[in-house]
Amino acid sequence: MKKPFIAAILNFLFYGAGYVYNGKKKGYGIALIIAWIVLRTADIKFYLNSSDLSIWFILMAGLAILQFTFAIDGYHEAKRINNKA
Repeated sequence: MKKPFIAAILNFLFYGAGYVYNGKKKGYGIALIIAWIVLRTADIKFYLNSSDLSIWFILMAGLAILQFTFAIDGYHEAKRINNKA
């Protein structure tokens, strides 16, 4: 039995980790984790090297939307898994 809140928190903190936890979409989850690492590295480099941070705030807003979307999806996926069991 999967715990939906764990899947949600994992997907919120590390894109795709909730999918790996749920056992579904593992390849997708691993690809998202790699993408998260690349995005966060670029985010940090952009923040440290940019004199105009207005674009950085837009980037952060987009990444926050992704975090919440993946968290909600991971939560619902765990609920679906539990309902089938």
